[in-house]
Amino acid sequence: MAHQEPVNHGLEAERGDTPLLPNERMWGFWEFTYANSALAIATWAFLIGGATALFVGPKQGIAAIVIGNILGVLLTTFATCVPCGKYGTEQFTFLRSMFGGNGSRLVYVLAVVFLTMGWLAVLGLMFGRSIDGLSGLVSEHKTDANGWLVLASGFFAIVLTGFVVAKGPTSIKVFNMIVAPALVVIMGVMFYMILSEHAFSELMAMPALDAPFDDNRVNFMIAVEVNMAAGFSWWPYVGNLARLSKNQRTSYWPNIIGIFGAAALGEVVGLLAAAALGDSDPTVWMTRIGGLTFGVIALGFVAFANVTSMVNILYTSIVGLRQVVGQKLRDMSWEWLVVLFCLAPALIVLFAPGIYDGFFIFLVWTSALNSALAGIGIADYFFLRRQRLNLRHLYTEGEQSPFHFWRGFNPAALVALVAGFVIYIVVFNPQTLANTTFFTFATASLPSCLLAGVVHYALTRVLAAHLAWGAYPKGNDRKTEALGLTAKGYSNE
Repeated sequence: MAHQEPVNHGLEAERGDTPLLPNERMWGFWEFTYANSALAIATWAFLIGGATALFVGPKQGIAAIVIGNILGVLLTTFATCVPCGKYGTEQFTFLRSMFGGNGSRLVYVLAVVFLTMGWLAVLGLMFGRSIDGLSGLVSEHKTDANGWLVLASGFFAIVLTGFVVAKGPTSIKVFNMIVAPALVVIMGVMFYMILSEHAFSELMAMPALDAPFDDNRVNFMIAVEVNMAAGFSWWPYVGNLARLSKNQRTSYWPNIIGIFGAAALGEVVGLLAAAALGDSDPTVWMTRIGGLTFGVIALGFVAFANVTSMVNILYTSIVGLRQVVGQKLRDMSWEWLVVLFCLAPALIVLFAPGIYDGFFIFLVWTSALNSALAGIGIADYFFLRRQRLNLRHLYTEGEQSPFHFWRGFNPAALVALVAGFVIYIVVFNPQTLANTTFFTFATASLPSCLLAGVVHYALTRVLAAHLAWGAYPKGNDRKTEALGLTAKGYSNE
């Protein structure tokens, strides 16, 4: 008999779509907090803070950062982390319960393939610019935003990310626990240095760098929207991270401490530095903030902070990819899937580095999609299913599954997604910043999230009642509580 390698069921579960049992989950409260902090603390946090400084001064900017991030993070957490943390399911597998099997594939393409490849390229280029700035400090050469060193370093960041992810979640955990605490210390030192050069009252009185509108209410609401977009931008990723947490409570609170707290801290530092030094690009102001020694340390750590973010979003993307592709790709080894996914962002870094300069617009466009997805997720899980799901239905293939809907698509969810997206760009156009009066009172993300949720709820009530789709509970019927797999283990039935 030929020798067979033993199967590591825990590793396969972490990489696949099988629900994770509590003893297979690797992250407790602090591990998940470290993971979220590592995901949130990257140059993009400083860059978002710098973008906020373009529209408002530090006093209003801090308010915009707190308001926008907490709303976006909370709504995203309820839509993704809570259900995935409860049942241990892969995020896009869970999405079958509201979009259908083919619908979840469509959402994966929209929310992950396009957006994640763009994020990986942007973060890779941020890494490259940090290395270029670091080299400029040491050798006093003139930095070049699109020079060979930036492109080569960005490509290296993609390769390093792929290598770490290919090793699996354990290596990600070690990477997070080393880098995240160090970055919190670095940001604290940056904050101290800014305050040592400028009095707090002086900083709070500084104006916006480049306010586009005469109406301060509009500028402030754009700043809030930018930060709300930052909060919603976690939607495609945090569900699959929460899946590795020990329980539902652990899947929730670390987002408030890690993603909201760490991101807000980084953005406030970016906001104050941009206001004080007159440049919103962190790879520029970090070279001026604390002299040669600190500049080298800060740029070095921040460069690798980008890699921690890249590692986390790439891991969650590959886990989702294995659930939506055909059998040939599903049977492909984890390592080869990582290589294939990294090809596109690597090519973008080398041949389309201009994507970095469109960061702000790219970020806000993502919220037009993610805010609607969050609204649909909250309406479906909390109000239609009452936080109960039969996992046997989730893993039943084809027309036998009540989650097949219509040819694998749920029309209610798709119409709701389009409605949320359309209302977003009607209220606020990310490309031109054109906005309505309604925007100054409600932002664009909140109406998108609310409308998508209401449309999904109403259409599902009508269609599910008449066509028996989705195995939704009827009235006060509580007998639909999960019968197959549960968060506590496998049923013996």
